[in-house]
Amino acid sequence: MFTGIRWFVACLFFIATALTSFNAIARYVFKYVIFGSEELCTYIVLVIAFLMFPIMDAENRHLKIDIFANSSASQKLKDVIYIIRGVISIGICGTLAFYGWRAVDIATKYQSKSSTLRIPKNVMFGLAAVSFVIAVLSWIFILLFNKRRPLKDVS
Repeated sequence: MFTGIRWFVACLFFIATALTSFNAIARYVFKYVIFGSEELCTYIVLVIAFLMFPIMDAENRHLKIDIFANSSASQKLKDVIYIIRGVISIGICGTLAFYGWRAVDIATKYQSKSSTLRIPKNVMFGLAAVSFVIAVLSWIFILLFNKRRPLKDVS
């Protein structure tokens, strides 16, 4: 699932790695700096994070503390904890999405751009907000329709 996005993210990761490597070589060997490469790499990493966040969350593959998943607690308790985690995630991601859209509005209103490459900031803020909306929708789907047992590894 999400294979196309994973390939896109892999390509972005390759581009960021190559750009950083070339910039380091150019800077320390040839005394030349690739204009805007640090800012572009920062944006690439942000795009990767915001694209992968809802996917990893939906697949239960993000960083988490496995104290409950590996404990001897009953499956019912694990299910309740999983539901609570989902509700909290929906609340946090919903709040971040709401304020993300407000940031998009403000950046659009003031035509805010990045310092070096002059990329419109509303694009990055919009990507973050969409990522959080997708995370909320994926959690709602998981809690309402998913039949897999909560807090079990999907790997």
